Amino acid sequence: MHPCFAMKNAPFLLLPVLSALTAFAHGADLYQNVKITPQRQISMRFYDVSSESGAGLKQQLLSKAPEVAPGHRAIGKAVYQLSWHLDASQQPDKCQLFGVEVTTKVELVMPNWLQLATMPAENQMNWNGFLSAMQEYEGKHKAIVQQAARAIGDGLATLPVSPSCQALRLEADKLGQAKIREAQDQARRYQSETGKGRYMGVSYPNL
Repeated sequence: MHPCFAMKNAPFLLLPVLSALTAFAHGADLYQNVKITPQRQISMRFYDVSSESGAGLKQQLLSKAPEVAPGHRAIGKAVYQLSWHLDASQQPDKCQLFGVEVTTKVELVMPNWLQLATMPAENQMNWNGFLSAMQEYEGKHKAIVQQAARAIGDGLATLPVSPSCQALRLEADKLGQAKIREAQDQARRYQSETGKGRYMGVSYPNL
């Protein structure tokens, strides 16, 4: 499984992120009672591979698996995106913040072996075990992204009161970008600790 992380704050997509939050003045008034609305959009799709043997399946995967980089394919792929929106209104003396919406988008792509049911029981067990290990490995990435989404929502809802909505949105972007980077760093540590899933059984099975 190959996870991809991105952060989106319409209308542009940001991949590089800031390294730290802007320091706020000590004692600054914070927004309070801001409504936080989490949104989740999860899609899962399968791509068909057709083979009467394990050897042939591997060749099918090499040609049909999703591309994750030029010339590189992964049997499974997960793409995560986080975006946020502020419900704010400019008042004479300050920017009034009413609500925060944080959207998590998850796209999962997995293989569907069309002839699996006709394969020997051992092959079926090995293949299904491989897919289960991939999903278990990916579950941690999903948890990391969900944790980042909660942190973004909580952080945006308690930003220092700003006199300008434009300035508030800039501070919101800085906070969100920093939380994304924290999530990316955490995911990289997890990938390193698990050998990118190999230590959890994510290795091509003997078919």
